[in-house]
Amino acid sequence: MSLLCRECTLLVLDRNKRRNLTQPETKSRSWRKLIQTASLAIFIWLLGQAAFPLAEGLLPPNFFLSLDPLLAALLPLAAREWLSTLLPLLLPGLLLLALTLIFGRVFCGYICPFGITLDLARRVLRFFSGTAGKAIGAANGRVISISNNSPKLQNFPVMANRPHRIKYLLLALLLAAALCGVNLLFWAAPIPLITRFYALLLHPLLLFGANEAQNLALPLWQVLEAESLQYLQVALRRYNSLYFLLFFFGLIFALEKLRPRFWCTCLCPAGALLGLLSIRPLWRRRVSGCVHCGQCARHCPAGAISTLKASTLPGEKTSGSIPPEASTMHSECLACLECAHICPTSAVSFGFTDSVPIHESEQISSPLPGRRTFLASFGGGLLLAGASYSSLHSPLIGGGRGSLWSADCLRPPGSLPEADFLRLCARCGACMKACPSNGLQPAWLASGVEGMFSPLLIPRRGPCEPDCNVCGQVCPSAAIHPLPLEEKRWAKLGSAVVLPERCLAFAEGKRCVVCQEVCPYGSIKLVQRDTLPGANTGQRDSVETVPVPVVDPSRCFGCGYCENHCPVRLPAIVVQPLGALRLGQEWGLKQGKISYHQAGLDAGLKLEPRDAAYPGNVGYPPGEAYPGEAGNSGDPFGPDSSASPGFPDQMDGGLPPGFTD
Repeated sequence: MSLLCRECTLLVLDRNKRRNLTQPETKSRSWRKLIQTASLAIFIWLLGQAAFPLAEGLLPPNFFLSLDPLLAALLPLAAREWLSTLLPLLLPGLLLLALTLIFGRVFCGYICPFGITLDLARRVLRFFSGTAGKAIGAANGRVISISNNSPKLQNFPVMANRPHRIKYLLLALLLAAALCGVNLLFWAAPIPLITRFYALLLHPLLLFGANEAQNLALPLWQVLEAESLQYLQVALRRYNSLYFLLFFFGLIFALEKLRPRFWCTCLCPAGALLGLLSIRPLWRRRVSGCVHCGQCARHCPAGAISTLKASTLPGEKTSGSIPPEASTMHSECLACLECAHICPTSAVSFGFTDSVPIHESEQISSPLPGRRTFLASFGGGLLLAGASYSSLHSPLIGGGRGSLWSADCLRPPGSLPEADFLRLCARCGACMKACPSNGLQPAWLASGVEGMFSPLLIPRRGPCEPDCNVCGQVCPSAAIHPLPLEEKRWAKLGSAVVLPERCLAFAEGKRCVVCQEVCPYGSIKLVQRDTLPGANTGQRDSVETVPVPVVDPSRCFGCGYCENHCPVRLPAIVVQPLGALRLGQEWGLKQGKISYHQAGLDAGLKLEPRDAAYPGNVGYPPGEAYPGEAGNSGDPFGPDSSASPGFPDQMDGGLPPGFTD
């Protein structure tokens, strides 16, 4: 009889709560939604600003990336670099870690664009399925039954704390790898992941949709005689690794059907790091006057509230009523205020001081893994680090004799040496989003498993623009150094290589000089060569003299204009990382006194744009070899032929250097 009266009381309280929500609670929820909306809008706006030319604003485009707590804590360990280079870049993230000691995981509940995106995805799933997003409570792994007859509170489901421990194990794994100098943060750091989602997946899909809409609306524009709309073009963006992004985020969004914020509560190692710092924050949840209805535990999206005794062990029998104890795992609490909103007696509040009434039996617990499990996960990180160093294709041990190097590993200008670059690169995709030619693409295995998703220049897709240095400006970790435009023009990417078996001039005797015409640095020399037209078809009638391209590596920047414009389906001239200028700490990176210009001059490079280097050649008819200026004897590279070793003044119809019959 007493149990029935208790049940009726709870139902009346719940009904009154739904009818008369207090004004402060409603304002609290509204403020949270407003902050989340503003945070996501600012994130998307800054991501849109990461483009060429880079616009100046109050916040840099990589501001949210610098907020990532996992990068702030572990990236210096992996890069083995602290104050000089990374502190100014990661200072917002370090401040966030300090604020977590006071406010708990407020970043996860209010600011993190990954978590806000999950909230939006859950609403979309609920719209289409009608089942996603239902709140699930956590009560140490048991289903609690209040009554066998209650239509509202009977057998509400709860989830064990064990899934919460996964994120701590992932944090231990990443920590062990970082201590060994291996950067695996790009697999789980939340801000780089969500940046890749919006920049490399959602943005291209939206552009594709806009282009299709423009094609469908074209007849309408013609009828309306809207000429400006008829010729409107949408510049499409295409990226590698889209299928991986679709699978990864499709899985993360699908897990929202299992429980709200599954990534945040169970998988995110950044959340685990913040949880360790917020075991008992100064501003936290308080309970006073609890009637033990279980509503807060049932509706907590993070599963941070338990309604069982902390001393209750697994396997113990519980009575049919809820025990009169309540505990909060503050390390899991996102401060979303859902418990305060749903409480029928307004017993839940959030506050700073101890003057706020506290339930006498409040327990502070955390779902930390056991010692053996932690050591096993830490050992797994050491194993992955050892495999990274021992892999045949690993670039982490320098480039000595016997090391393998991919011809496709063409990094953006200003990139650090490969090992340092991979230790610092967050794989966020910001540089790829900002690249105006769409030439920067996420890598697969061109630099080993350790280099997956790092940026590579694919000249066939888009060359490196001589007047663009935006990739270094948006990089959040200084893996690509932010160079002034004058310095960037000397940050040699590689050298172009002519493949004579594919070249129309070499193989077929055709007068194709496209690569020479488009080269911004004037590094391609046209020399006369005797050819047999139709030699590839068996017809050898006569000998013709045609100009063929030869590359001067001392003048080649490696921008890829030649490869991008080559008319052959498989380009006959390709850019490889030969002679790439990638400066490290020995050139003053710590003091910010790096000079690619001086380093290039010391290496014998002559990287100047064509108009500046050859003022006498401006306006000369394209498609012919330059005759040279007075006293030049026909050498298009000027009188100082010694600066281009291996290039004789006259070829006399012979083969270029390095080629044989």
